[in-house]
Amino acid sequence: MEYLKLKDFRNKARLSQRELAELLQMTQANYWLWEKGKSFPNAKQIIKLCDIFKCSPNDLFGFRGVHEIVGQAIDDAE
Repeated sequence: MEYLKLKDFRNKARLSQRELAELLQMTQANYWLWEKGKSFPNAKQIIKLCDIFKCSPNDLFGFRGVHEIVGQAIDDAE
């Protein structure tokens, strides 16, 4: 399962893996591992990705807000 939406954001930004890796100051091979879910960016790298893509970490990970999840659970229980 893909947790990070890296490929989607990269494609929307019209960046190649190589171009994005250069912006992140890393090798394309290491970036590729992230897209394939074989490795994972650290907190600083996630922040840099969010800056590049102009998104929040929740957007990058595909998470809905906690309030939506909690609100839905409360609505379902009623």
